[in-house]
Amino acid sequence: MTFESAIAELADPNKKLSATQLAGLSNLEPDQLATFAELWEETTPDRRLALVSDLADLIEDNIELNFDAVFKLALDDPEPSVRAAAITGLYEYEGSDLIPILAALLIGDPESEVRAEAAVGLGRYAIAAELDRLSDADATAVRKALAESAEDEDEEDIVRAKAIEALGVLSDEASQNLIESIYHEDRLWLRVGAVDAMGRSANPSWLPIVISEMTNKAPEMRQAAAFAAGEIASPDAVEGLAEVATHDPDRQVQLAAIHALGEIGGRVAKVALQAVLYRGDDELRDAVEEAMAEVVFKEDPLNPLGR
Repeated sequence: MTFESAIAELADPNKKLSATQLAGLSNLEPDQLATFAELWEETTPDRRLALVSDLADLIEDNIELNFDAVFKLALDDPEPSVRAAAITGLYEYEGSDLIPILAALLIGDPESEVRAEAAVGLGRYAIAAELDRLSDADATAVRKALAESAEDEDEEDIVRAKAIEALGVLSDEASQNLIESIYHEDRLWLRVGAVDAMGRSANPSWLPIVISEMTNKAPEMRQAAAFAAGEIASPDAVEGLAEVATHDPDRQVQLAAIHALGEIGGRVAKVALQAVLYRGDDELRDAVEEAMAEVVFKEDPLNPLGR
């Protein structure tokens, strides 16, 4: 499908573009982008959102497609849902030119939905910074924007939580101290974000807190603690995870614990997973079998079927 054909179809608000037609918007040249931008401004908000969402879904199945030009254009859209979807669409984009754009959205966008998504987007650059894949200036910009958002007491809790979670991967002392500070605040979502950050840090020093939160009254916190334990991947968490996987009243928390056991691996984790399987809960069977496969793979990557 050519670009011209895709544009012609896009102009008709009553037509839903097929995957083949959407592919015509891949790797746009500057003149094509200019033509697309003119039509974009005349398209309804619902259609713009549907288009950006469909393009994001399409690249998950076809790595040869590249809609970065469309997503970047959508970052300036007047509709917040379109801006947020555009950030999601750029999840594999690695160019550092996106850092100041995301930082500006995180600090200045009027909608919390967009600010939260911008924090998630900067989190990917935080990983690059921790791996020394960013320049010092870019790494500093990422840290500064995330820390400013996480520390802003006037910011909405969900945005601060996403910002501190993104900072978790950074091993510098200031970031780790900020995690501890936010963990001791009295609002649930901030504390959940801090526990998520502990998991992203993969730092065993956080394990006592993570294990203790597996018995929190709030299922959101128990789920975060289970995932964090899996990220830290210490055998010391297996006993607590086994209890959660077997007896927690919340299904999503159980699934998080099962996943974490698979991430940790080892003989004790395998026994714990077998115990869950033995209880005969069919709704957990697929998750347990997937986690067991992960354990077997870790034991012998060259023989993933355990034969």
